Amino acid sequence: MSQALNLNWIRSFEAAARHLSFTDAAGELNITQAAVSKHVRLLEQVLGEPLFMRQPRALILTDAGEAYLHVVSETLAGLRRGTDEIFPVRQDAGLVTVRCNMGLATHWLASRLGTFLDAHPGISVRLLAVVHGSDAVWEGIDMELRYDSDHAEGYEAVPFRPDNLFPVCSPGVAERLKAPEDLLGERLLHVIGNRHGWSEWLAHAGVEAPDLPLDLQVDTSAISLALAEAGVGVALGHSSLVTDLLRVGRLVKPFSPELVANDIYHLIRPIGEPQNPAAGAFATWLLAQAERT
Repeated sequence: MSQALNLNWIRSFEAAARHLSFTDAAGELNITQAAVSKHVRLLEQVLGEPLFMRQPRALILTDAGEAYLHVVSETLAGLRRGTDEIFPVRQDAGLVTVRCNMGLATHWLASRLGTFLDAHPGISVRLLAVVHGSDAVWEGIDMELRYDSDHAEGYEAVPFRPDNLFPVCSPGVAERLKAPEDLLGERLLHVIGNRHGWSEWLAHAGVEAPDLPLDLQVDTSAISLALAEAGVGVALGHSSLVTDLLRVGRLVKPFSPELVANDIYHLIRPIGEPQNPAAGAFATWLLAQAERT
């Protein structure tokens, strides 16, 4: 088939095939019955086969028309699903879109989100993980969970997760660590962009550290914790992120000193705008979860 298909023709065919009526299809599409009939006729000419058997007071799909209706219906349904996923309807009071720090999404929010969904069956959550916060694009975003308080004018930052920092590693690595000084002989995992790092923790623990080698740097705590769990090195764990991993033994805290982090997690959201009810319910639940833990 060399001639391109016209989408208006296909829409007219699909509506007429569902209703088995050019008149009803015209009413649905807000065009004339003659336009629907013409669209279908042109489509049949391009396809080279009749799609309907036209009777005085009825339309009957041909075998080819039945088969083509299935293809067209599946294609349109897929298009609607894809559109809803990428461009959610903002008027939908049952949808909350949350942009979230990747480490927090993976190691804190993931294990708790089910309780919110169970308690709010009418609400859908769209979770977008990011490494670093960005005020650049807020269209369609209800709130952001960020590991700092930076935000644009017109937004508020609500602190909800204070953090302490301390070394974490796999059980195998922990077996050879007897004192904080032993960390100098291990591969230390560095998270790019964190304002507190290994130099500060070692000084807090009373360890004199020369220039630390930067053997392995990553841009998110989620990756550093995965590497630590795999035995690749020792990560500087955030108390917000490692509690569950420590409880199940996937990571070990070899030493007790904890350093209070400069940054803490904040809930960033616009002020002065009507709040999506779903977003309000999610924010209330989130802050309650943070306080509880």
